[in-house]
Amino acid sequence: MLNNSLQETVKIAYVEDEPSIAQLLVSGLGLFGIEVKPVFMSAEDLLNRVDGAELEEVDLFFFDIRLPKMTGLELAGKLREQGEKRPFVLVSAWPAPAPDALRKIGAEFLPKPFDFPDVVQTIQKLAKQNQSDNQSI
Repeated sequence: MLNNSLQETVKIAYVEDEPSIAQLLVSGLGLFGIEVKPVFMSAEDLLNRVDGAELEEVDLFFFDIRLPKMTGLELAGKLREQGEKRPFVLVSAWPAPAPDALRKIGAEFLPKPFDFPDVVQTIQKLAKQNQSDNQSI
């Protein structure tokens, strides 16, 4: 069951090298009050702007696994090494990474093509956990 019981709009940063897929997620999640912004076309683009103001309000990150030069798994690992604590969701049309690899970086996996109810439920779950974690600090 989908709900909008989060206190605020959930904001997601998305790394996707295929603009049409990025637009699909932006439009689809927008119908559920979830803001997908900013969208980066490469892992390097996000890393170059990781300290920018546009990422301060982001609640969680979505990464395509198959990106040019650096995979979504590698990007998530680098961000964790830099101290990033917000949730990660990795997406791919390819098979899921090994459960150990996902656990190591504290990430969820969702398959493409997107099943929007699953995507929304995963986002809501992670956003609530993130809100709870931030309130207990």
